[in-house]
This record gives sequence, structure tokens and C-alpha cells, in this order.
Amino acid sequence: MSASDARTRLLAPSTVRGMALVLCAGGIIGMIVTSIVDQIDAALTFGFVGAVGALSLLLVGILVPAVEAATSLDEKRAVEVEAGIQRLVDAGANEDDLRATVRTAVELGRRSAGD
Repeated sequence: MSASDARTRLLAPSTVRGMALVLCAGGIIGMIVTSIVDQIDAALTFGFVGAVGALSLLLVGILVPAVEAATSLDEKRAVEVEAGIQRLVDAGANEDDLRATVRTAVELGRRSAGD
């Protein structure tokens, strides 16, 4: 993880997983205890708490690897673009003009994609 990723991340995935596990465990324990004392409404509430924890675990498990894969792909493409720019500069292209053209192409791509 880069330094900029660390600054923009609100919570680490391990923290979210830990909180989700606490919700799951608390929901199960709460359902058992409230069922024993015959408080069905409270048992249902704890069931929903456990379900939220399970859903959170599922989402973190799916989203974190997808985001990390997309980030590494972007870094790989950035290296490839930089190598291409360097090849063109070595072949005699003006670096400032070339970088301005690349910036314009990126802006055009973002507008075309609706970003």
C-alpha cells in the first residue's frame, strides 16, 4: 500500500473485519440468551445484528481484493505509459509537448467515460 493510499483510507480492512466478527458473535450470543429468557423480539433484533456483521464480512471479502487488483493494474499501466513516453523522447520527441498531449488524452478519456 502506498503512502497516499494509507492517508485516504478511513479504516483498514482488518479493522472492519474485526468489527464485523464482533457483530456476528454478539448477534449469536444475543440470540441464544434472549431465546432462553423467551424474548423473541430481542432475539430477532440480535439476529439482524448478526446478519449485518455477516454481510459486512462478505462485502469486505469481495471488495478489498477487487480494489487492490485494480490499483495494481493502474500502477502497471502507469509504468508502461511512462516507458512509452521515454521511448518517444529518446527518439526525438519534445517531452513537454508529449506530456501535454497525454494529459489532454487522459482528460478526453475521462469525459468520454463520464468520470
